[in-house]
Amino acid sequence: MKKLISLIAIFFAFACNAQTWPSGNSTALTLDVGGTTSLTITNKMQHVASIPTLTANLTINVAVSSQIKAGAIMLITVKTTSTETTTYSGSIVAPVVTGVAGKTWSQAFIYNGTNFYPCGAKIQVD
Repeated sequence: MKKLISLIAIFFAFACNAQTWPSGNSTALTLDVGGTTSLTITNKMQHVASIPTLTANLTINVAVSSQIKAGAIMLITVKTTSTETTTYSGSIVAPVVTGVAGKTWSQAFIYNGTNFYPCGAKIQVD
C-alpha cells in the first residue's frame, strides 16, 4: 500500500509540473500593427498572445534581461493584409520576413546566451 501511495504521489507531482517543463509558463507578447515594437524578454518562454494584422511594416526590437539563459524560446506569429515586412533588431538576429496578402506566418526563435536566432524558416499557417 505504501508503494502504491508513493507511486501516486510521484505521478501527481510529475503531472502537475509537466505543463511547465522545461521552459516554465509562457509569457504573452504584444506586437503593434506597424512601426516599432520594443520587447524586453524576462521569461524563458514567450509567445504572441493576440495575433496582430499588420497594416504597415513592423520592426521588432528585442532587449534581453540579464536573467535570461541560453535555451529561452520565443514564438512570433503575425497576419499581413498585403506584403508588409517584419524586420528584427536588438538581441534578435533574423532575416526580414515579407508577408503574403491575408496570410498568417509563424516563426520560433531560440536564445544562445547572446541573441535570439530562428529555429528554422517562417511557416505560413493559413
